[in-house]
Amino acid sequence: MDDKLATEHLERQNSDDMEKREEHLVADAAGHYVDPTVTISPEENKRLRRLIYKNLLPVMCVAYITQSLDKGTLGTSAIMGWQTHVGAVGQDYALTSTMLWIGIIIGEPIVNQFVRRLPVAKVLGYSMVVWSALVFGLAFSLSIPPVFAIRALLGFAESSFGPCLVAITVQWFTAEEQTLITTVWQAMFGVAGVVSNLLAYAFYHIPGRNPLYSWQYMNITIAVISTIASGIVVWKLPDTPLQVKWATEADKVLLVERVRKNDQGIKQKVWKKDQAREAWTDPFTWLLFTMMFFQTLVVGGLNTFNSILINTAFGFDVLTALLVSIPLSLFQVCLYFLIGYLGTKLKQTIYVMVGFTCVNILGTVVLITVAPNGQTRGGLLVAFYLMQSFQSVNPSMYAMLSRNVAGQTKKSIVYALFFVGWAGGNAIGPQIFQKIWEPRYFNSLYIHLALYGAFIINVLTMRWLLSSRNKARDRALQGGENKHQNAFDDLTDMQNQEFRYSY
Repeated sequence: MDDKLATEHLERQNSDDMEKREEHLVADAAGHYVDPTVTISPEENKRLRRLIYKNLLPVMCVAYITQSLDKGTLGTSAIMGWQTHVGAVGQDYALTSTMLWIGIIIGEPIVNQFVRRLPVAKVLGYSMVVWSALVFGLAFSLSIPPVFAIRALLGFAESSFGPCLVAITVQWFTAEEQTLITTVWQAMFGVAGVVSNLLAYAFYHIPGRNPLYSWQYMNITIAVISTIASGIVVWKLPDTPLQVKWATEADKVLLVERVRKNDQGIKQKVWKKDQAREAWTDPFTWLLFTMMFFQTLVVGGLNTFNSILINTAFGFDVLTALLVSIPLSLFQVCLYFLIGYLGTKLKQTIYVMVGFTCVNILGTVVLITVAPNGQTRGGLLVAFYLMQSFQSVNPSMYAMLSRNVAGQTKKSIVYALFFVGWAGGNAIGPQIFQKIWEPRYFNSLYIHLALYGAFIINVLTMRWLLSSRNKARDRALQGGENKHQNAFDDLTDMQNQEFRYSY
């Protein structure tokens, strides 16, 4: 009798486990498209990947180039007379950049919950519509107070771009693909630099106020481009693989199953307290935050002041500074693809990041030790070009986030903290370039050297942590096969022992 009761108890327990698993699958956006019996051949996987590249990746690039356009226009506007026309004095120029990032910091915790609960493509698309309207407003702001206000609102609208694109990357691409895919859409930052510098060079030739200043024409043009891009994203970008019109029902099953080994699901709206607690207590969360913070403390200042450095520190005139900024942006694009290729080929994301950081250290030493004159300014410019290497680690950092955090509630918190670190570093970075230190900003560059060291220590610590977790899980598997059975159960990376970290 006791044996019979025990058997019945086990049967009920197994039935309950199956019901709970079904609830997880229905709650996940993947729903009934999950089929663990499906086998995807290499040829089939290539066909699906080409389908995604053709229909999704171009729209993601359109979204990111829109976000990035504004980053380049502030520096180019500054050398086109913007500071004089709006009455900017002292640290007003640096604060104009900082206000954008303050808006992003405020927006990130809110937007990441929108991304968890609402259709991700719609959150991105309508944020772009608002962003475009604000750029129009910025073009007609001729005093500092409204400039500060609009820049903060721009930041709030912009806070959705990064989290949405990372969430979309996780939904559609395998962990092995994510470094290269993130590189592609992040490389649009360099393309945006080319576009903004070409526009600046063209509009700089408009004399005086005719009837608008040259930088106003440039901003209006960018606002028009952004408005068109917003329409494309709202119209063409799907919320999940299940909503696409260019895939058959059978293909939708394959699109879901091809990301099974990510162990990250598709989308889950339910808030889970245990995942929230884990997000705040996991040391990896804070290593991601500090990694991004240290990097953007450097690049936030360099991106804001690059045109000014070329113009004043290296001794180039305004038109030449605009022209040499165009190949600078193209070089950034090349570096982005180089680090994406190396990270994917070598499967050593963190070591590649450390190598690129060392290039910046050498370039900084050159700027400190070599005085600018007619003979050396070409060499200084080459060193400054090479210092874009630290900017190009961005895709790898985004991939470290996208590949290594699971659980929808946990992701919404970790993503928010990651992008708060991104915005915080970019907000403070321009303040490292104090006006009293111009034109060569020696003290700023010394601070950068310390930040490079902190960044390297941070990412090597991260690699040790993730490697230790993987080794412990491999030992527990005892040579067995990892079948990724919990891929759509909305478990965190720490709860799911089948999850493997990539670094």
